[in-house]
Amino acid sequence: MKFALFVLLILQSFNLFSQDDKKVAWNLAQKAIKYMDEGEVEKSIGILEECQKLDPEEFTYPYEIAYANVLKKEYKTAIQILNKVKKYKKISSQVYQMSGNCYSYLGNSKKAIKEYEAGMKKFPNAGNLHLEKGNVFLKQEKYSEAVLNYKNGIKVDPMYPSNYYRLALIYLNTDNKLNGLIYGEIFMNIERTTARTQEISELLYKTYEASITLSEDGTKANIDFCQITLFAEDLKKGNLKLPLCSAFGKNFILSTLNQTEINLKSLAHIRSNFITFFFQEDYKEYPNVLFEYQKQLVDEDLFEAYNFYIFQIGAPEEFQEWLSNNQEKYDAFVDWYTQNENIISVTLENRYVD
Repeated sequence: MKFALFVLLILQSFNLFSQDDKKVAWNLAQKAIKYMDEGEVEKSIGILEECQKLDPEEFTYPYEIAYANVLKKEYKTAIQILNKVKKYKKISSQVYQMSGNCYSYLGNSKKAIKEYEAGMKKFPNAGNLHLEKGNVFLKQEKYSEAVLNYKNGIKVDPMYPSNYYRLALIYLNTDNKLNGLIYGEIFMNIERTTARTQEISELLYKTYEASITLSEDGTKANIDFCQITLFAEDLKKGNLKLPLCSAFGKNFILSTLNQTEINLKSLAHIRSNFITFFFQEDYKEYPNVLFEYQKQLVDEDLFEAYNFYIFQIGAPEEFQEWLSNNQEKYDAFVDWYTQNENIISVTLENRYVD
């Protein structure tokens, strides 16, 4: 019994020291990351190597060492480290992401794609790997392949924002701007208050502004968001379903009545009317996670403030003027919008992939 008690005490002490080592390693790692952010990469690597000795089963430390080598543009060294990291019991898809990126930096796009695809087999729901594969094709100006991979990323990981961002940038520069508007706004609702959201905010507003032509008396409007393609074979078979572009265009045109110019105020009014018209009937045939989120905001009487928020970078002076007169309204929106339960929820079931 005494021997058993002695062994138990030894094991408890070992576990305690082991836990302490992990805690020490984690605290040291925070300092290492700070040094790395400040440009002291070598000092950061030295600390991370100590962390690795204290907690040899944690992949984060060698992963960060590999990243430090990426900062030094020592891509081959980073790859060698990451190849060892892949053997750890617990890793993340970022290991394959960084490894593939290193090959891409070295100009070996084929090997980069192989790395991303190897990672997809291990992490089938990793949207970041589809993103990086799409980026390889984008760099090669193979836009169809890039778009396909970004969409695949949304299909498996619908709350990962970067695939929406890339698709928005591509589509907003094509004849199918509607997809760009939808992808871009979904992106802004997932990734908030970053430099990228500011970029998309301006692009979305400028796209609406350039795509809508209104008459001086408010009785006529032309819109240019997308083109409809119909196939004779589908017409013959009788199984034709008009694309979302058709339903969007019909309801959006109706929503522009009595509007004579495009600005933040009129755009908020038009888009609010659009939701009202769209959800009379067409929402059944064309379910859309973004429009459903917008309807939620309409029902909460927050849609005007939401619109000014979304498009503010496109017309900053108008936004500031509106804000000075509507601070309470904007505060109510921000209070609602920043609650976790009110973040847009894009799932595998309701995701939007055109």
